[in-house]
Parts: sequence; C-alpha cells; structure tokens
Amino acid sequence: MMMTSWRKLFALLAALALVAAACGDDDGSSTDSAAASASEGGVTTEASSEAGETEEVAGPEAAGDERPSDWPTEIVFGAVPAEAASSLEADFDTTRAILESELGIEIDFFQASDYAGVIEGIIANRVDVAQFGGFSYVIATNNGADVSVAGVMTDGPDIEPGYRSYAITQPGSGITSIADFAGKNICFVDPGSTSGFLFPSEGLLAAGIDPSETSTDINPTFAGGHDASALTVAAGDCDAGFAYDSMVTAQLIESGDIAGVIDSAEGTETINEADAVLEIIWKSQTIAGAPMAISNSLPSSFVEAFQEVITTKVNVDWALANGFCSGTAEDNDCSFADEEDTWGFVEKDDSFYDGIRQVCEITGASKCG
Repeated sequence: MMMTSWRKLFALLAALALVAAACGDDDGSSTDSAAASASEGGVTTEASSEAGETEEVAGPEAAGDERPSDWPTEIVFGAVPAEAASSLEADFDTTRAILESELGIEIDFFQASDYAGVIEGIIANRVDVAQFGGFSYVIATNNGADVSVAGVMTDGPDIEPGYRSYAITQPGSGITSIADFAGKNICFVDPGSTSGFLFPSEGLLAAGIDPSETSTDINPTFAGGHDASALTVAAGDCDAGFAYDSMVTAQLIESGDIAGVIDSAEGTETINEADAVLEIIWKSQTIAGAPMAISNSLPSSFVEAFQEVITTKVNVDWALANGFCSGTAEDNDCSFADEEDTWGFVEKDDSFYDGIRQVCEITGASKCG
C-alpha cells in the first residue's frame, strides 16, 4: 500500500515537470537550453532573434578574440577642460564611444579644475588615462608618473601635431610687444599650462621680464582656462594675457564670445577687424601637440591595445566609416577632444616632448620639477 502511494507521488511530480517544460518554451528558455547543449557538445551555434538578426557584441569578443581576464572593465579618464563651461563627456564623446566598443570597457570621467588635479591623480593611480598638455605631461613624468603616450592630438593625418601660444591685448592698448608687459596685469591660464604659462614664460624671459608666480615685474593672474584668460583681457580686467592659438582665432569667435581679432604679430589671421576686441601681438614657437597618456600600472597587453585603438581608430576617417559620427571629413559631428578642430590622434613617443623639457631648463619654471 505504501509503495503504491509513492508511485502515485512520483507520477504526479513527473507530470508537473512536463508542464513546466512546456511553459518554458513560451519564454524562449528552450532556445537557451539548446544553445547551451550545443556549446557543451563542442559545437558552436549562433542563436537568432525572431527577425533572423544576430546581436553584435562590443569589444574584443566581437572580432572573435577572447578578452584577457586581467583587463580592466572600467577606467578613469581625467582632463582639464579648455573652456570653463566645457563638459569632458561631451568633448570626448566619439573617443569614448570607440574605446568602449573596441576594448569592452566603461569610461568614468574625472573633470579636474586644474592641471595639478590630473597630474596628482595619475601619479597616485586614481586616474588611468589622462589628456594632458605637453607641459603637464612633462610635470607628471618628472614627478614619478609611470605612463606611456597613447597618442597625440592633431588636426589632420598628415599634420605634425602642434600649436602655438598667443599673447593678446585689447586693440589700441598701446601694448605692441611682449616687452611692454612690464608693470602690467597679465593673465596666464594655469601654472601647469604649456601654452598658457610655460612658453609665455620663455617669451617674457627673452624680453627681460620675470614671469614667475611671485614676479614683481608683472602682476600675474591665473584665469584657470584659455577662454577665461582671453575673455578677461577682452573685458579689460587684464592688460594682456595668453591663450592657445585656435581659442583666440576660432573657438571664441564661433561661440559668439568675441566678435573678432586682429593679428599684429604676423598679420595672417585677422578676423572681423572692424569688430575686433582682441589683438595678437606675439606668437610662440610651435609646441608639441597635446598627448593622451595611459598608466603603465595597467596590464601591458591592455596598454598596447589602447594605444592601437587611439592611433588607428580614434580619428575622423575611421569614425565616419564605422558609424560613430556622421557628416563628411570637412563637416561632421565627431567629438574627439576639447579642441573642436581635432582630427584624431597619431602615434608619438616620450621623446616628442624633449623640446618642452628644454624650455623647462631655459625658464627654470618651478612646476618643471
């Protein structure tokens, strides 16, 4: 009698299992089981959606490569915006999308208020990747940052990465050369800025003016951003100042912050002269382009893969061809960095910044380390 009861119970349980299996077919679990069984049996099959389309997988696995187990799944990216209102996430939108897709990572942005914040972050391994100016990169490496150059910003694939520092004043100010800065209120960008302090310091020293932060030859002010430096001069709160080239001749004009600029240094970039509120009276030598650097505390295979993506795929040509932005080579919505005309990044090594190290020796700038 007892045996009969147990048999009835087993029969009931078996019936319930069959019902559960039939219900499972409705939510697609049978498809998952079949795929799993095929995989376990050594046969790889690709499950399709109801429309017959295959879902693409981002990152290294999309190309059939197994993602190394020691690679990070998230990295911290740090930088200082060139403009006060700028958002790093918007500035680097296309760069971020390509890196996340190609490397299978997530990027967490660290928007520093000054160069010291990024430098300290990467030295302490709180920041994994940083967009530097050339000078801040040299400061970081001089103070113990173990990093590699991932790529250098450029305006075109065949253009040597570089830019210049401009000294600016108001038209009609009576300041016609950098030697006239003596005794004046002078706007710099940041003590760690290449074009906003280091190269201007070289120019001032050549004119016999002490450019240091404690100078009594001038009254130095650090505005915090290239746009802030130029706009403070335009407003008359600084007699003269410094900013990088395209901030003065393109970005502030395109944004409507200034109406025009006169080029009295070389006479090649005068824009809307009748409405000009700034006058360029000095230009530095060409400065090595801004580097993106990656911490060598990350796995070496990841560092190499990151460098390859930055220098071969984070550019207008590849991004347009692969749908990461739209438009043409000349007119597009790609966003790779905080300088609007950036085409992408090219390969360079640490020696590319030896010229900046030489300027450090000439100026004896305290931040050079």
